[in-house]
Amino acid sequence: MICPNCKSEMPDDATFCTKCWNAMPRPVEPVKRENMERVIEKCVSMLSLPSVLKIDTHLGLDKTQTNAVEMLKGKVKETEGCFGEGAGGFKAHIILGIMAFNSKHYDDAVEHFNIAIKLEPERKEGYHNKGVTLYCLGKYDEAIECFDKSIKIDPMHAIGWYSKAMALIYSNRLHEGIKCYEKAVKIDPELKKTKVPV
Repeated sequence: MICPNCKSEMPDDATFCTKCWNAMPRPVEPVKRENMERVIEKCVSMLSLPSVLKIDTHLGLDKTQTNAVEMLKGKVKETEGCFGEGAGGFKAHIILGIMAFNSKHYDDAVEHFNIAIKLEPERKEGYHNKGVTLYCLGKYDEAIECFDKSIKIDPMHAIGWYSKAMALIYSNRLHEGIKCYEKAVKIDPELKKTKVPV
């Protein structure tokens, strides 16, 4: 094994270089190309995706793995460009939160919506999306708090009223839920077509 730092030759089982004291990279078990996406999905959460950019590809990765990491880095940068404001902006965290939600990574989704709320607390989208995610987790009281904040920002947000109605109904506050549903339908009569679990 060759030390990547000083280029000295070391035994294959060395954990550090005896000349420069640099830690020696451990060989990584190669991943078959057809399993790569599954491994990435399992090991890389939505929140850790930006850290892909920090992976040091010379540390024990084979050519296939190095290429896969480089491809991921390209996709992350491409996605950042689509957000317009970069990977750390409000819109980016809303989109990443929705992607995490759609993948049923609810904890990651909540984290992205929390970041979006911190960045722009005057916008309803962060609160509403966080509320929907908490609702899916069965955290109805927390969801109702988020919907209240969303509605306070935009009292004419029919979906906000409807979402609050569903959370109230599922938390056995039927009377309050029906009132919120009626407000939602008054704002957007199309919501009458949706079923209310009463």
